[in-house]
Order: sequence, then C-alpha cells, then structure tokens
Amino acid sequence: MKRAKRTMRTASTAGVVGALLAGMLAFGGTGAASAQEPVLISEEVTTQEEPSCETVDLGMLDSTPGSSLEASGRWSAEDCDSRFRSNSDAHTYRFEIAETGRIRVDLTSPDADSYVYLLNEEGNRITEDDDGGVGALDARIERELQAGVYLVEATTTAGRVRGAADFEVVVTQVATCDPQVLGALMPGQDIEVTGFWTPESCQSIFLTGHPSNYFVFTLPEGARVRVDLTSEIGDPALIVAPIVALRSVVPGQVAHNDDAGGTRNSRIEQYFPPDVYGIEATTYRARDLQGPLIDFTLTLTIVEEEAYQNSPLLKIEEIDIPTEVVVGDPLPVNFRIGNVGGDGFPDQAGYAISYAIGPRVYDSSEPLLSRLWPAGASYHTNEETASTTSAASSQVAPYSVTFRRPGPTWVFTAVIAFDGNEDELGFHGLWHDLLVLSNPTYDPVLVEVDGVAYSVSAALAEVVQGEEEEEEIEEGTVVTTVTSVDDPEADIDPETQEKAQYAAGVRTQLLDGIFDRPAIARLAESADPVSIAVTGASSSALLKATAPQYEAVVQASGLLETLADGEAISPVAVEDLVLAMADGASGTYASVAASWRGLLERVDSGGALTFDESSAVQAQLAYAERVIAPTVSAGEIVASARAAELGWNDPEVQAMLSGQPSCDTGDDPLSDPLALAGTEDADTLVALDAEMRAALFAYIVAIDNVLCAIENVDAANSRFLERLGLGQSEQLLALIEPESLPEPEPEEEEDPTHRLRILARLGEDGRIEHGVELFSGFEILPERRYLPSDTTVGTWYSTQDVELDGVSIGQIRARRLADGRVELSFRDFDGDIVAPDIAYLPADLDEGVWYRSSLVEVPVPPEPEEDEEEAEADEAAEG
Repeated sequence: MKRAKRTMRTASTAGVVGALLAGMLAFGGTGAASAQEPVLISEEVTTQEEPSCETVDLGMLDSTPGSSLEASGRWSAEDCDSRFRSNSDAHTYRFEIAETGRIRVDLTSPDADSYVYLLNEEGNRITEDDDGGVGALDARIERELQAGVYLVEATTTAGRVRGAADFEVVVTQVATCDPQVLGALMPGQDIEVTGFWTPESCQSIFLTGHPSNYFVFTLPEGARVRVDLTSEIGDPALIVAPIVALRSVVPGQVAHNDDAGGTRNSRIEQYFPPDVYGIEATTYRARDLQGPLIDFTLTLTIVEEEAYQNSPLLKIEEIDIPTEVVVGDPLPVNFRIGNVGGDGFPDQAGYAISYAIGPRVYDSSEPLLSRLWPAGASYHTNEETASTTSAASSQVAPYSVTFRRPGPTWVFTAVIAFDGNEDELGFHGLWHDLLVLSNPTYDPVLVEVDGVAYSVSAALAEVVQGEEEEEEIEEGTVVTTVTSVDDPEADIDPETQEKAQYAAGVRTQLLDGIFDRPAIARLAESADPVSIAVTGASSSALLKATAPQYEAVVQASGLLETLADGEAISPVAVEDLVLAMADGASGTYASVAASWRGLLERVDSGGALTFDESSAVQAQLAYAERVIAPTVSAGEIVASARAAELGWNDPEVQAMLSGQPSCDTGDDPLSDPLALAGTEDADTLVALDAEMRAALFAYIVAIDNVLCAIENVDAANSRFLERLGLGQSEQLLALIEPESLPEPEPEEEEDPTHRLRILARLGEDGRIEHGVELFSGFEILPERRYLPSDTTVGTWYSTQDVELDGVSIGQIRARRLADGRVELSFRDFDGDIVAPDIAYLPADLDEGVWYRSSLVEVPVPPEPEEDEEEAEADEAAEG
C-alpha cells in the first residue's frame, strides 16, 4: 500500500477548461480514510539566486493547439550551474503565454538523462520532472498554466561526470483534454465506459507525469453514488493501480481515492447533492512506468439509501497508538472495530480482515468471521479504546509493528469486509502519525561512577555543529549528555561515560515505574522476606541463583525419599511442592521489592544511583520477572484447582493452564542448570524432575516457564544496551555475558522402542485400574485392566494385551505385597519382564488419582511376516 501525504498545500487555480478542468484543487488532509489518498503535487515556492548566465528568450507561444517553441543546445560541462542540482550544467529559457492553457515542456537528449524544471518569472520553482517523457530518459512537464511569463531550466540527472551532451527543448500548446460527457446518472441505470491510458494521454492535474482521462456526468437529484475505476491486464505484475479523483465543476475537490475497490482498484461511495460533476481517471504509476496501452473501466451507480443503511458497515472506530516509540521497540496498535451498519453480513461465508501498516511494517488479523458482526457489534483491544457497548474478544487483538529507522512516520489501521463471493463490502481506516526515536529521552538524572557524581540527560537533537557549517541530522536522533556535577567543563573518558549512561538508563527505564511493570504489578509480597544474591542479569547468573532455591524446596518435600523407595510419586505431593515454591518466591520478592523502595526513596530525594546499584537492579528485576513471576503464577493455578469443585477439570483452571507461554526445554531440562550451579546430587534431582513432570502438568508449567524466560534474558539484556546506544560497549557487554555450557555428547543410535509409564489409580470400590501412558502423552487402557481388592498377596496378575495400532506391545502386571503396597511391571511381546525403577504404589493411595511408574523402554514388535502362500497368491494376482 502506498502512503499518501497527510497534509497538503493548496495549489493555485488555473482557468476553467470545458467546465471541468478547474485548475489545481486542494486536497484536505483527514484523519479517516475510506482508502488510499493520491499525492497532490503542490507548487513549491523556492526562491533561488538568479544566475549570471544568459536566459534565452523563446518568445510568445501561440495559443493555437499544436503551436510550439523550440531550442537546441549542448551541455558542455562548463556551463552555468543548475539552481537545484549540484555539479550539473543548466540552460535557462524564457517563454510567455497570452492566455490560460495547457502547456507541455519536453526536454530530450540522445546522450544524457534529462531533468527539467518549470519556474515562474521570478525564478521560483513550480514543478519538475525526470523520465516523464516519451523516451526512456526524457523529461516532460504538462499542466494548466495561467497567462504570464515562465522559465524552463534544462539540466541533467547525472551531472557533469557524464560529460558533454546535446539536448532539445520544445514548449508546446496542447489541445485541451475535453472531458467525455456521460449524461445523467439515474437510479437503476448504471453508466459504464471503457478507456485506456497511453504515454501520450492527457497528464493528470493532480499527479505530474501520470496519464489521465476526464469525464462529466449530471446528477439530477441528490443520491449516494458509487464510482468504480478498475483495470486488469494479463500479467499480474503489470496490473495498473488506478486512482479516481472526483471533482465538482465548481472549483473545490469533492472526493479522492486509491485502492478501496478491492486489490488495486479504486472506489468512491458517498452522498452527492444534485450537480454536474467531473471525474479525473488517472493512475498511480507515472507515464514512464506505464505499458503502451492499459485498459480501464469506469462505472457509476446510484446506491439505494435504504439498502446502504441496512447493509454491514465495519469501521475502525478508535485507535490508541503512542506518539513516540524507540527504534526496535514493538509499537502496540490498539483499536476499536465495529459494525455501524444496519445489518450483519449477507451470508455466513463473509468475513473481515483488519490490519496495521506503515513503511516496511505490517501486521494483520486472521479472518474475522461473519458471526462476529451482527449490527451494532463492537470490539476493543484495550480499556483506552473501549466504549460503553464494546466488548473484548480473543479474536480481535492489538497489533504490533517495529520500526527500524528513526524519524517521523505513520501507521494506518484498517478493516476490509468481504461477502462469501469475495466481493468487497466496505473498507475503512484511520491514520496515525508518530515519531521514531533513536534512543529513549529523559530529563537530567544523577548517577555515580567510581565515587564521582554525574548528571546525565537524553534529548532530541536538532542541529549538530560541524567544523565548517551546520549539518542537519536525522529527525528523531537522540543525543545523551554526561556532565560532571563538580566540574561541568571536565573531560570524561569513554568508559566512564558508558557507565554513567548505563546507570541513567537503569534509573529511567527500569527503576522508575518498576512496580508498574506488568509482571511485577501482580506480585504480592510475603510477610517473611527471604534474601537472595543474584550476581548478574545473564542467563547463567539467574540459573545459578535459582538452582539452590529449587534444591532446598525439593529436599524439604520428602519426595527424594519416595523416589529412593521406588514408589510412584503422588500428584498431590507435587502440588504441595509447587505451592511451596510459590511461597518461597513471594518471600524473595518481598526482599528485592524492599531494596527497590529504598533506592527509589533515595534518588527521589536527590540522591545519585551508583553504577553497581544499577547493575544489581537489572539483575534483580530479571530474576523477579523471569523466575519469581512464573513460579508464583504456577502456585496460583494449583491453588485455583484445589479450590474449584471440578478440580483440574474446572474450565477456568484449564484456561489458566492453556494461557501459559510454552517453549521446548528438551529432555532432562534441569541437567544444565544444576550442573552450572554445581549441585552435588544433580542426577537424583533430574530423575525426580522427570517423575514429577509425569505426575502433574502444573509442575511442568512452573519449571518450564522459568527456564524459557531465563533462556530469553540474554537477548533482552542486549536489547536494553542497544536501546541506550551502548550496544557496542565491551565493558557493558561483558557484564551481561552468560557462561557457556559444554556441548552434549552425541547419543548413540539404538533399536526402536516404545517409551512408556504404567498408570494406576484406586477406585471407590477398592479395585486398582491400570493403563499405560506413552512418552508422547497418549494413554492406552486395555479392556481387562482392574486388579481386584481381594487378590492373593504375592501373586502376579496381568491385564489384556496393550495394543497400539492394532498390534500388541505387551501386558501390564501387578501384585499386592504384604505391606499393603502394589508392585508394577510390564511383560513385552516376547514375554520378557521389564521392571521400572519406580515400581511401587504406596499403601495409602489417594482415591481417583493416577499414579505413574518411571519410564520403561519396551521393544517395538517386528512387522508380521507374510505367509508364503499368500505372497505367491498376491504375485499371481498382480501378474
């Protein structure tokens, strides 16, 4: 999608030609758009010093169409300088017209790339062109001019480096492009006309160098009118992008549009009072980019007002987008979208697409189905865009776009509705302007580096003084200033500047508003603070801080003893563990929160934040957001499940589980963290971790969310330095550099096996139900699977075959022991017994809860061999 200018200058008015060509008309910038707006070529008034070179007078141009004034010359590389192009030769010509008319200026050269400027008598630029002529590199200007004197500057694009070249200038009086009269537009009687654009077509009034056609129609009575301009050619890469510029005969533009008619076609639909109207049908592509002959179709229709009012009309009703964003930061695009029409979609197959687009950025929704859009339906993406009647919907979510260069830019948020035949029902969008900053800005703050106080500020720069002259810098560039408090004129070494800038960044971007950060704002502080030492913000530092906390909670749970006894882990016991982890995390948060409050109180009173304190704040915040917050969240899920009548089957509990982030932590995810922390009994903890994962999904949520968050912290740390303009600082990069882990040894290839656990749970009648759970999570329950409550102690009982894809992989075996426990094992398809390491069910089983053995590997049965007689029969049948 092409970007239109938001605010455009009013151009001067030329004479009225054939009651249609009312001269250059003004486009008013608007916040809302029914589609893309064409770019108006405004008449710049750029005063230049008159060169001392001779101006050649071509004389008066005759007003008869076809009359011309001609001159030839040569750029010798030693001529006068161009007013507008550095290091370029230029020749200036003067001509006069006695009455308003359409004038064409051609500048051609067989050897050079021509560039032509049209100026008024005072030498002020009106317009210019490059490559708009008939030849590939020739220039052409064609437009309505009022009576008066004009200048033509003939120059080149490449400048003097290309050497001497001959050229020719021709000023021609062009026949007026008389409009085609279409007659009266009446209800039920559409007007349709076809035409074509060529390089020799009349030039657009609004877009210099673009071919156009003109039409006039009469509207006897006021009505809602739809104007469609469509163009389609065989090669999709050459499809023309039409623009409809609809203008009243009385000077004053009525409507304009690009791209609202589906794909690249254009459409205007609105109410018009009775009048005579003109249409300029032009293209978005300039003359030199057109094919030799491009067909188009123009269609005018009166839309029934009642039908219009009773049709769906989706609009972007409100937007909430920041006015500033830092390069590389995701820009949230919040909005409200609603059906303000009188009815829903005409068919169930209809849908809408909404999107946000800007220069080199784009984000869009999945199809929003018609059932979402009854008349009056409205959805918002945040509270700022909500209305009294709108609702939140998971299908209508905010967009996120990221700009990579500083400077002023824009975002266009839009919605397009389609019926079941893919015909467009409507289009609407809102523009938003913003400024992209190179770095964040902040007012002066006090920091301390190596015992010296500094004032640091970051502000938008306007002009940087060069050695010889002022040099304009890119808009949106932020400059950071570091000044010694005791000696403002003192020179500061680069390393100290980096540390001061880092400390100021932590103060303004992290510490200020730290309790309002989403992950922090929802945390509650325990009454019993637990101190913790986090040595850095890197992933390895966080893992080293986390591992001892985890080990201590596990040791206190008694689950290591259960594992050592070979008994199955109770899911209830794992729930207790998760709750204990959450309680410990809340105590740790209370300690770091108290530290932050103390720092905030001091700096708010005028104290300086030291470099070491800044590093500690970043590390503590990383630990709080990536370890404490997900651990507390897992505890809340367990507490909700225990409080719910349906337990883990409660819909709200299930929604809490499904709403958690996820990532692939691989096999034995605790191995590396425990090894990094130097945990002595790491292998046992890894083995217990595997059993607890099998016992309770919420435990997986607790552990994996922490590990995934830590895995992403290094990229976040690098991004933090990059935002501050410190992404190349070696000393600061070393501060966040994680320790590397040894590469794992490649695993040897083994025979294929089924990895599974034996399942067992106690029923209300005292029987024990059995099944298997494959490593993928798929459960298999054989038909005969219950161990009676009165079985003989010490006697093995077997289930029916456990079948996978119709093939038996073995049977589950169980026997009661004298101490009340139950022992489990598995007989594979060959009759071999496979005993799991965790093979015992405790005597005091929780009723209705699935217990799991440890993983066992069962060989995969071979493919059944085909009977020889059957094989011979098959071969005979094939023959």
